[in-house]
Amino acid sequence: MKAKFLSALLMCTFFTGLCLTSCDNNDDPQPDKNDKKILIETTIKNPDGSSGSSYIQLIPDFSKQTLDNKNSIQVGFDAGIKVYGNEVYVFPEYGKDGTQELVKYTYDGSRSLTKTATLSLPPMSGTFNMVKASKEKAYASMYNLGKILIFNPEKMTKTGEIDLTTYAAGDNNPDPAYMLIRDGLLYISLNQVGSNWMPSPDRKQVDVVIVDITTDQVIKVISETKSNLTFPTRPFLENMIFTDEKNDIYIACVGGFGMDPRLSETGFVCIRSGKTEFDESASWDISQVTIEGTSYKTGSLTNCKYIGNGKLCSFVTIPELINDNPYSAKYSMAVAIDMKAKTVKKIEGIPLSDGHSIFIETYKNQVIFGVYGDKQAGFFTYNPVNGEVSEGPVVSTAGNPIYMHSFE
Repeated sequence: MKAKFLSALLMCTFFTGLCLTSCDNNDDPQPDKNDKKILIETTIKNPDGSSGSSYIQLIPDFSKQTLDNKNSIQVGFDAGIKVYGNEVYVFPEYGKDGTQELVKYTYDGSRSLTKTATLSLPPMSGTFNMVKASKEKAYASMYNLGKILIFNPEKMTKTGEIDLTTYAAGDNNPDPAYMLIRDGLLYISLNQVGSNWMPSPDRKQVDVVIVDITTDQVIKVISETKSNLTFPTRPFLENMIFTDEKNDIYIACVGGFGMDPRLSETGFVCIRSGKTEFDESASWDISQVTIEGTSYKTGSLTNCKYIGNGKLCSFVTIPELINDNPYSAKYSMAVAIDMKAKTVKKIEGIPLSDGHSIFIETYKNQVIFGVYGDKQAGFFTYNPVNGEVSEGPVVSTAGNPIYMHSFE
């Protein structure tokens, strides 16, 4: 299931303009109608569903439109992207193909994205994500090597490394996935998968390494063993580890992607604010909760976005809908999750998607879902206040929509 764990996110060339118009003595700058503020990434899959090509492009706004890839820039298959302000970091595609380097682009706030630096990565490192501690320090998970790369994101130079291989279970790689920094500590979720890219059914627990970002030394490894949840976060989806209004950390756990009944548990674990241990009383296995509006239960929680007040928007898998080719089957359902009420509800109007298009992000007062359905592909909007969903995708795409970022 390589493509399921990897697929990170993208990069591109942005253009943006400023037009100064003088309406009065203030001479306030007004946006140029040619400004391009929205970054989009799409993927065209090959027939096998596990390979293909990805493309990035800028568009002026998030209004009703249909996109092709004629004016896009090709990037690695399912290439991941991380944006900090006007800095855009693009990760290599998974595996041996493509250039194994982390590329930094700088958006000038006007109309261009300039390639400003690159950082060479070890072959097959599986570097899919990063978190910034400061302007001079960042961490990147090397998923396939069991290590954390420490680098200067300004100069794009390596400054150190944290070896986590001694914390592996069953092999020599604990598979460090997504990370989060809270109160001077780096929390690193460990997937602990085997050669089949799944955790062991005989070892159901969630492991997290905690590192002091001042010294880069491991403080300890904590484990949640009560809930039987496994596979904390995916290595390329940043919103699966998050803090709420109380600064509590929540980590979404995938389990077996709905494909192994021995790994059916999926849901959330919690590390309370000011604590460095799991609060096992706050763990929640959602696999036995019937999805309101359906007769299904959740097979796996494959992406989520916290939107406040204990509520999330998520994609979950429906095992009954997975066919012989899980790369192309439409089995990912958009749902609204309420952690306080302990409910999972189908979002009507958003089609079932395949496993590639499970993107979720907030934009203004809307939640954006990237969907590749049987008849429609593109970015849908959902209003969490009144439940309204756009009539079809707002931005229709050629291929799988997998990423969106707004520079507005």
